[in-house]
Parts: sequence; C-alpha cells; structure tokens
Amino acid sequence: MLAKNKKGISEIVVTIIIILLAIVVFAVVSVVVKGTVSKGAENIELASACLDVEMHAVKIAQTTQSEINPTPIPDSYDITVSRSSSGKNLDGVKLIVEDATKDKSVGSENIIESIKPLDKKTYTVSGIDFTPAQVTVVPFFMKKSGEVSYCDNSQTDELVIEA
Repeated sequence: MLAKNKKGISEIVVTIIIILLAIVVFAVVSVVVKGTVSKGAENIELASACLDVEMHAVKIAQTTQSEINPTPIPDSYDITVSRSSSGKNLDGVKLIVEDATKDKSVGSENIIESIKPLDKKTYTVSGIDFTPAQVTVVPFFMKKSGEVSYCDNSQTDELVIEA
C-alpha cells in the first residue's frame, strides 16, 4: 500500500516541477522582451522628438578677450544658434565648422545644455585654424542610459564672419 502512495506522490512532484519550470521560462522571456520593447520605444520616441526640432547657425564671429578688450583670440569663434518654436527641450548640440571647400572641419564637443524652443544661444568653438564658411548644427537628446542620441535632421548654414 505504501508503494502505491509513493507512485502517486512522484507524479504530483513531477507535475509541480514542470509547472514551476514553465513559470521560470515565462518570467525570463518576459524580462528579455520587456527590455527589447522598452529600448525600441525609447528610440522611436527620440526619433519622433527630433522631427519637430529645427536649429540654425545664425552668426559667427571671432572670439574676443572681452568687450572692454576686443582683441581676437586666434583659432576661436563664437557661433550663435537659433531654435524654432516647435518640439520639446533639447539636451544639447554639437557644432561642426567647415571651410568653403569642405576640406577642413572642426567639431565641438557635445555641448550638454537644455535648449528650449525659441532659444538663441552662443557657443565658443576652438581649434579652427582655417576661415570658417559653414556651420552644421546637430541637435541631440540624452537616452535614459546617459547615451547621446543625435538627431538626423541636422542643418548646415553658410555664414560670413562678422566683425
């Protein structure tokens, strides 16, 4: 009689183990799928936010010591950028300065600063040892991971150096 009871208990134990294994597999798959979907959703959200952003370089001038001492600083330029009225706040921009033939270029570091719609800001880019003729403004947003997500719709503007 005891042998029959053990056989019945072992079937129950096997059934419980199979059910627990199925639950573990479901949990693992759920975690993997959730991570993939949330990363994809974040990328889609950032890409759609980029569609509303338009920024242009509106002015370039050689950087000076100060307003009191207007001596130019060699290889350094102040670039003023202007933002359109649409879209959400940007997390920053990257500026790429090129000469007229696009043979030489200098890119700024990522300028991490909140940029609201209709903002007009001036940034200094150093290391420009040529006559700048074009400025490309590349806006970006920061991902939750802290990684920079550049917008594809960058704007290139031809500018004349102001005195």
